[in-house]
Amino acid sequence: QALRQLLFLINGTTLNCLLLRKDTCSWSCGIQLRYNISQVEQWLRAQGLQQSGACEVLEPLVQAAQLLQVKKVTEEDAGALCSLCTVLTPQQVVKLLRAYTPAVGLEERVSPRFISSVEVSGAGGLPCMDASHTGAVLISPLSPQRRLQDQYGEGPGQLLVDTSHLFPVHLPFTASPLHLDELHIPETLNLAFLGRL
Repeated sequence: QALRQLLFLINGTTLNCLLLRKDTCSWSCGIQLRYNISQVEQWLRAQGLQQSGACEVLEPLVQAAQLLQVKKVTEEDAGALCSLCTVLTPQQVVKLLRAYTPAVGLEERVSPRFISSVEVSGAGGLPCMDASHTGAVLISPLSPQRRLQDQYGEGPGQLLVDTSHLFPVHLPFTASPLHLDELHIPETLNLAFLGRL
């Protein structure tokens, strides 16, 4: 549980850094980030901690790293991007796309048309705006990804991750097989003032 909280703090701080610093939103940074996350995931598997929920808290960062690596040109790319970024909020996806710095000579800047195509396609697993831009929202059932956003305190309009979120601590109770009336207190403890009821 402590590891899950620590990884959530690392995830939130790193994602907030990506969202606030334009120099970190690049293809090479996405590759480096994904490699580092895979090393953490590999360590969690080696320690037998993959079921602890620790990998789950890294999912927004994994999706942000993948967003930085995918092609961002056509409307098909926009649809693929929306299906990829299910845990990130639409505001986070759009912010990362606007801050994206293309590799010199290899890529072009992400076009405003592509960004609006992503907004219309409904990134982040949230209801998407209809194509006529009338402002009507298409209703969709609450997805597991949306519940994950709510669980971590990320509302539909939230850009930054709230790193002060605390997960509840679960301490399992194990009943003792020894009955209290059978308990013998040694004389050496000097607890003679305790009496049986």
